[in-house]
Amino acid sequence: MFIDHLFYILFLLLIGKESHQLNLPQKTELEIVHDLFRLRNEHKADSAALYFADTVAVYMKYLRDVPKQKITQSDKQFWKAHPLNKFEITAPIKIVSSGGITIATIYGKEYLDGTSFQKERIEIRFNRQKKIYFYRGFLE
Repeated sequence: MFIDHLFYILFLLLIGKESHQLNLPQKTELEIVHDLFRLRNEHKADSAALYFADTVAVYMKYLRDVPKQKITQSDKQFWKAHPLNKFEITAPIKIVSSGGITIATIYGKEYLDGTSFQKERIEIRFNRQKKIYFYRGFLE
């Protein structure tokens, strides 16, 4: 009898936990992009890594099929060399979804030294779990 009650209580706790998780609002890809660029501008590579898939097919120009830990390490090295690096979004972000894949296109200015900039277009692709598996910058 006691064991039946114990199982019933555990069952209720598990159901309550699952329903609570289902009610949590998920960030949209647009919100993720804005948060990602905020974190990148603050040079918080460890926090930005939360938005990447475990393995990223393309990161920037040369990195292919890399774990997100390598991306974090690469970003930290880049920001150490360019401590004033910032990216300014200059146009509305374009979001297109098809077949479970979402592509965000971001236009902006990348400031390597804090004053001079180059115009860039960033393409970010999200998988079905809203994790970034493709992140590439193109000079405009």
